[in-house]
Amino acid sequence: MTPQGMHRSAWENDELSVNVPYSAAGVGTTIVLTSKFTGRIMLMDVGDGAVRDLIELTRKSDFVHDIDLIAISHGHFDHVGGLHTLLGFMRMLGRKESLNILIPTNCIEATSIIKGFCQSYHETLPFKIRYHEITQGSEFDTDFFKVKSFGVEHYGSECSPGEEILMPALGFRVKVGESVIAFSGDTRICAGVEAIVANADLAIIEATRPVAPDTGPRVHLSVEEAEKLGALAKEYLLIHRIPNIDIQ
Repeated sequence: MTPQGMHRSAWENDELSVNVPYSAAGVGTTIVLTSKFTGRIMLMDVGDGAVRDLIELTRKSDFVHDIDLIAISHGHFDHVGGLHTLLGFMRMLGRKESLNILIPTNCIEATSIIKGFCQSYHETLPFKIRYHEITQGSEFDTDFFKVKSFGVEHYGSECSPGEEILMPALGFRVKVGESVIAFSGDTRICAGVEAIVANADLAIIEATRPVAPDTGPRVHLSVEEAEKLGALAKEYLLIHRIPNIDIQ
């Protein structure tokens, strides 16, 4: 595990490398899994700036041809905000291979981006985009990545005061060779996130709150809660911290 600052981190073993080029709550999160045997890439969440971060990470523009699969945890802007740009970059560079995107069932933010992009460029789009609405327990395999989804408990400002309506939100366990990578998505403590991280080779866990709030709805994990979850895995990375800035 290699810390690279508050909002960047990396990890690797003999089978794959894991890079979080940037993750900050309310800004953007992108996670990059790269197979060392094939060079194929899976992305988990595509936050704002994802294309820029991927160019900086890979030091090339043709990474678009290596992306095998994208999985979106939920529809908040800091997790899907870079998707339109990424699809446009793929189109500009002439990607030919079909692209599969996994999204939570009824995730209207992601479906709106994908449908809008396809409608805008349907006559000049050189590759097919297939999105798959998945839910708790869904499995999706490619030749390079084997994914299982778990329902997690997350909601945001879409809820009216006093309400607690959970939004469509997932976490993922991804198998690459014999390695298992877990991603919590955004969540509070729940059975789903515990099942996601248990015995994983690496757990990538959101740790948005410095401390757990005494009152009010529980939207995100605290650092203490995330560290306890991380102890269920062999190794872990904490991501999705609140950036140290003043917002007026």
